Amino acid sequence: MVHDVHRRLLARIRDRRADERGAILVMVTIFMVMMLAFAALVIDIGNAKQQRRQMKAAADAAAVAGVEEVASIGGSFTGTATQWTKVVDEVKNYARENFDVASAEWSGCTDSGALVYRPDPGNSCISADYSSWPTPGTETSTVNRLRVRIPQEDVQTAFAAVIDRNGLQINAVSVAAVTRTRSSTHSEHSEEVAGAPCALCVLNNGLALDGQNGDVSVTGGDTIVNSNPSSGYAAQLMSNGHLRELNGGHIGGPGAPGKWSGSGFSPPPTLLGPVDDPLAAVPACGTGSSCPTDVVSNANPSTLNPGIYSSIKGSHTLNPGIYVLKGDISLSGNDLLKGTGVMLYFACSNYPNPCSALPAGSRTGAGIKATGNGAVQLSAPTSGPYKGLTIFVDRDNTSTLTVRGNGTNEAGGTSGTSGTIYVRNGTLDLRGNGYTLSSLVVVGFLSMNGNPSGVTIYYNQNVNYTVTHTVTTVTSEDAFSYDASGLVQ
Repeated sequence: MVHDVHRRLLARIRDRRADERGAILVMVTIFMVMMLAFAALVIDIGNAKQQRRQMKAAADAAAVAGVEEVASIGGSFTGTATQWTKVVDEVKNYARENFDVASAEWSGCTDSGALVYRPDPGNSCISADYSSWPTPGTETSTVNRLRVRIPQEDVQTAFAAVIDRNGLQINAVSVAAVTRTRSSTHSEHSEEVAGAPCALCVLNNGLALDGQNGDVSVTGGDTIVNSNPSSGYAAQLMSNGHLRELNGGHIGGPGAPGKWSGSGFSPPPTLLGPVDDPLAAVPACGTGSSCPTDVVSNANPSTLNPGIYSSIKGSHTLNPGIYVLKGDISLSGNDLLKGTGVMLYFACSNYPNPCSALPAGSRTGAGIKATGNGAVQLSAPTSGPYKGLTIFVDRDNTSTLTVRGNGTNEAGGTSGTSGTIYVRNGTLDLRGNGYTLSSLVVVGFLSMNGNPSGVTIYYNQNVNYTVTHTVTTVTSEDAFSYDASGLVQ
């Protein structure tokens, strides 16, 4: 009995030991699995992080290389297909050199955060802000971005297979910036060109061009009115009046368009700068000049010779030369004053002294008073100091010259030789119908009073006083430069 109990006790002890050994084996097995999993975390994940750091460095280098390629192209970079190909190639070259990314890996590569423009077809892992740089606008500078995402990489694991992980996926993104700077450059080129700055130059202030119902056509140069009054108009036309510039000429002045009244301007008046007197350097007649000194006492013959006249009335033929008038030319009825190679100089009563020697308000000297069909038909000298100048009014003479013509050609037309009309501070009053002045017209004031008049002013440089004017050409252009600003992400 005692022996039987002893045997049973020993058997139980042996069974308990066997159970304990089994439990220990299970515990050891679990511990080993945990150790391997930990090794996977420490070794495999650490390896993946190291490779991702290399991948990120490659992405950084590729993105920076891309924007540096833009900067190296410089201001001419506008985003052409050829230029973007160079940028893409540079990105791929740096990715290959720094992370061994094969060219084929870029095909089908996707980036959920890609920028708007994808310069490499079928690959959104290389992207940019815009297709064309510089972008439209007036900004002084703009930051443009280039984004690079290295194609996803699978890192093989050594220990993580025990937790059913045969590989880890890594990716890296970098964004680099290039700053586009815009600057404007201006260059001026000035040169003296033949001809006056305008065919019809109206120089004084106030209502300087009063066209009323007249009809004026101008060809060969612009129409410029210097006036820009604080109140009132610089130029005006009535409802039936017209002033037309032919052959591409301009109409305007510093007071245009607000200080211009009337709908008959063609083209419409535009803002133009004032012009200087193109004849300011022409020497006036008087003491020491090349003008005549002989006083003519008899102005009645039908043919007159050059000299100083108190007045001229009626029809006459003028021999070539210079005629100084201290008083008016008066024409009426069908009177016609004609001559070839003639210049009329309109002085004041104190000639040979200039009108400026008289008190202000007393400087209304000689002019032309034409009524009826009285007309002037003249052509200018072809040589000498006044070559091409037909009418020269003392610069301070404020008189009015009424020039008429009815169906007559006032020595005008394309082959005419009428020459320059210079009335610096006086008024040129054009009247009549259907006649042409082949003239450069420089006046203080222009009016077309009386019945509606039709006049063509044809500025032919070859038959007018030779002048030049300065033409300044201003060239403005935007210049762009690029500076690789480095990584921004």
